[in-house]
Amino acid sequence: MKQNGNDIADIFRTAMIGSAGALLFLLIHSPLPWLLGSLTAVVLVRKFLKFRLKWPVGFRHTAIIFLGAMLGTSFTSGTIKEMGLQFPFMAASTVITVLFCLVLAYFTVKHIKIDLASSIFGSVPGGMSQVVVMSEETKEVDTTTVVLMQTIRSVSVIFFVPFLTIHGIGGDARPSVSPHVNSADTGSWTLYALFVAIALIGAWAGRKVKLPAGFLTGPLIAVALTMLTGLDAPHIPSYLLIIAQVFLGIHIGRQFNPQMEGKIRKLGFYTIGNSLLLVLFSLLIAFLLTKWTPMNFTTAFLSAAPGGIAEMGVTASTVHADLSMVTSYQLFRIFFIMFAVLPFAQWGVKKWKKLEGTA
Repeated sequence: MKQNGNDIADIFRTAMIGSAGALLFLLIHSPLPWLLGSLTAVVLVRKFLKFRLKWPVGFRHTAIIFLGAMLGTSFTSGTIKEMGLQFPFMAASTVITVLFCLVLAYFTVKHIKIDLASSIFGSVPGGMSQVVVMSEETKEVDTTTVVLMQTIRSVSVIFFVPFLTIHGIGGDARPSVSPHVNSADTGSWTLYALFVAIALIGAWAGRKVKLPAGFLTGPLIAVALTMLTGLDAPHIPSYLLIIAQVFLGIHIGRQFNPQMEGKIRKLGFYTIGNSLLLVLFSLLIAFLLTKWTPMNFTTAFLSAAPGGIAEMGVTASTVHADLSMVTSYQLFRIFFIMFAVLPFAQWGVKKWKKLEGTA
């Protein structure tokens, strides 16, 4: 009983720390204050104050399901047709990005004493949890190195991309405190209940069929399919989007383990540098996309940026970019990496090690 009481106190403390960081970032007009502020506060408290912070994984799942459903509301029959027209550009930008990541992985190996296999798994911009799972299934890969590289890369990109989007390339885009989503102005409780049920069923199905980032992509696809029937989504209160971002920020912040500080110093410089190069490379791809497609530069950049679907989707809705297009590009890339790039890398690493052993 006492242990349960301590856990509740730890969860409450963690929530207060994350919320305080979010409010501070809001006051200093940071991009994505609710996500980045809570993330930063948790990282700093873990590093310097050594507080015991606890955050149930269920909170993270709840936030991810909610954000997935929000992204799904951006799809219409018109956006599906546009996606078909954009498919060659989605494929080309994804393949080019992956090849550039492989070059960065090779460059990292040349400067740090880690094996190429771990560097490849640590450098690809896929969903972190799925990359880590596949690295665990590949005994030739050092999973600890992959976790550190993916965590540093993810957090670096989450900071770089919103800052560049809002304060750099956004132009006349005016960021709002709460993201914009496509929805009906009002909605009955029946409609709310229907969409909650659809999102939960999508999350369950996504996990059941082992979709990449199933808790996110499952609800996203389920709600998107529902929107294609012509049904309008109910209005999503802005405070729910804020809570979801704080929940996600706290979860990401807790991924940093202070005990791994020595290894972080070793990998951090190159991983952050590679992340910045990848973001700059995405700017080049975005420029080309604006020449070949009707997308504006902000939408093109968020579509090409190597971030997660949820984070780039929130940024897109904040600056009123084309949310459905950004989500489509990000969704295509994560599926391509999960179902093509990583299985091929896994097979290639095993084959290479086997040949090395027989040489």
